[in-house]
Amino acid sequence: DHLIPVINKLQDVVAIIDSNPLDLPQIVVVGSQSSGKSSVLESIVGRDFLPRGTGIVTRRPLILQLYHKEYSSTTFSTSSSHSPLKEWGEFLHQPGKKYTDFDDIRKEIEADTNLISGNNKGVSDKPITLRIYSPHVVNLTLVDLPGLTKVAVGDQPKDISQQIQKMVLKYIEKPNSIILSVTSANVDIANSDSLKIAQQVDPKGTRTVGVLTKLDIMDKGTDCLDTLLNKSYPLKLGWIAVLNRSQEDIIKNLPITEARKNEEKYFQEHISYKQIASKCGVTFLSRTLNKLLMTHIRDTLPELRLKVNSTLTKSRIELNALGDEKDIVGGNKGAFLLNVINSFVHQYINTIDGRLSSASATEELYGGARINYIFNEVYGDFIDHIDSRAGLTDEMIQITLLNATGPKASLFVPEESFEQLAKLQVKVLEEPSLRCVDLVHDELQRIVNCIELSELKRYNNLREKIVEVVHNLLRDFKSPAKEMIKNLVSVEMAHINTNHPDFIGGGDAIAKIVIAENIQRDNIYGVQPQQQQSLLQPPPQQQPQTQRGILKQEEPKKSPFSIFSKKDDEKSNSSSRGEPAPPPTMEKVPSRVVPTQTNRSKLDPKLCFQIELIETLLRSYFQIVRKNMKDRVPKCVMFFMVNSSKEKLQNELVKAIYKEDLFTSLLEESDDIAQRREALKETISSLTTAQKHLNEIIDYRL
Repeated sequence: DHLIPVINKLQDVVAIIDSNPLDLPQIVVVGSQSSGKSSVLESIVGRDFLPRGTGIVTRRPLILQLYHKEYSSTTFSTSSSHSPLKEWGEFLHQPGKKYTDFDDIRKEIEADTNLISGNNKGVSDKPITLRIYSPHVVNLTLVDLPGLTKVAVGDQPKDISQQIQKMVLKYIEKPNSIILSVTSANVDIANSDSLKIAQQVDPKGTRTVGVLTKLDIMDKGTDCLDTLLNKSYPLKLGWIAVLNRSQEDIIKNLPITEARKNEEKYFQEHISYKQIASKCGVTFLSRTLNKLLMTHIRDTLPELRLKVNSTLTKSRIELNALGDEKDIVGGNKGAFLLNVINSFVHQYINTIDGRLSSASATEELYGGARINYIFNEVYGDFIDHIDSRAGLTDEMIQITLLNATGPKASLFVPEESFEQLAKLQVKVLEEPSLRCVDLVHDELQRIVNCIELSELKRYNNLREKIVEVVHNLLRDFKSPAKEMIKNLVSVEMAHINTNHPDFIGGGDAIAKIVIAENIQRDNIYGVQPQQQQSLLQPPPQQQPQTQRGILKQEEPKKSPFSIFSKKDDEKSNSSSRGEPAPPPTMEKVPSRVVPTQTNRSKLDPKLCFQIELIETLLRSYFQIVRKNMKDRVPKCVMFFMVNSSKEKLQNELVKAIYKEDLFTSLLEESDDIAQRREALKETISSLTTAQKHLNEIIDYRL
């Protein structure tokens, strides 16, 4: 039994910590408002001490620590006389004050509940810790929670059901909690609220103890023997039946000792329960819970020790990182600032160069590796997939070709049209190249924001100032990088170098087209090789046929730019009727003249050949320019942004931050840091005490 008092001490220690870091072994009592949960607890203690009434009475968790204390001749001063003290209670929030009257304990529970939760029947998850010392109890720790309810009654909050359910789950979801599920025997076990919520966190029933109450008011001829024998709803820790005092017994102030005798007699004489009478009743329940809790503590003690030690170590490391609020005084502020600047710049450069050891170094790319990824996988892959004809249509190529010839027909592809179209396609590479600058700029900002220094966590003003200076510096470097890339594009557009060794050239382009056409013709029409030369010759002029039917089929082909509006069929119709043909009329030239035929299969063969030749030349030249940009854009970004920031960052930070009039404001701690330091000190003190209590247990093995 020496294990349970140690756990009780740990509960007292960690109760003062806002974020409880320990999952202590404990028994959590769960039940609906009408299940008799409070009566079970009072029967275990053997005293009336819990608030009673209608609606929600228990509105805060009650951590009930029971200590078996044999009778002592030690005397305590009471209001009446000096008399031996057999049993008493103490509250954690009133250390040293002993309550010998259990009615006063009830009043204090009600008063402290109203103080925290208010008088409007609201609930709070802040627990009340009550220790009871008595020779009539076994060493035990129980957590009594508000009874589960489904609807709000009276002036209760509308979401009272959700609040209570959330509170109950917070306690029972911890793996080290044993769930004491209290259920009324006169209610179908399938509708038990406590079993339903316990099943959410313990679906296999491995850490749930079932308690059945109100067996004496079940319908005549019915019993719950199958449940108690663990048949109808099996639980690994089993079921136990208890008989609470009735409301009439409570009104008559029937002593709990008498109620226990009546309970024992009931089970021994009941026709169904007498066979298991030795495993029923509050006395058996108390001993069973005591044994379960001790076994559970033994099982979890090694893990608990490890958790205390690791949490204590982490808390001390964090406190050391925060430092002492008085460790920087007078002239040390300047040296401290320079040290922070050096550390920041060193970490920035190492992150880019890949020399920073990080926990995520084996999990994902970071720093300079991400910049390289942008150059090759993002920017490089994107421009590799840009089509050399991106944004160009056959109509645009036709217009450019025809405009370049002027009033004369062109014998060959005009060089001016190729240059105009090549410049258009070179311009396409400017936007993704500028976007590459933005991506690297964002990545450098990401590196700055991810740099973790303990001093920057401590001094928020200093961190904000450093980040501001670096972001401004990176923004200043981005402008010349973008300007240089625009100049690169302008340089490529300034001179279309058709003498480049990688450029296909006009002759090679023509040969390539001819070969492609020959292969296509051979595959489709089976044309012999000696006939391939005819592809370069325009088709001979055909003499018109004299048959009328043939003339109708082979009407003269109209030019795409014909300005005659009268149709030939109208002329033939007029002549066939014997009427004089009207004189032809010429329409005005449209304000905007564009090709009327854009389907390549219906174009003039010569024009179609020129379009294909232009495409081949553009494809070849675009590959040259794309290769140049893939090489030069990353170099520009590295020179103007990345390397420049590495070289000039320290000077800029010293210039902007190392000013004596800024020392005080930059090195001013935020309120959050001061509060966190105090919380860590409190946690370390509590965990040190917890460690000391755990060390009291020399041998925890069975």
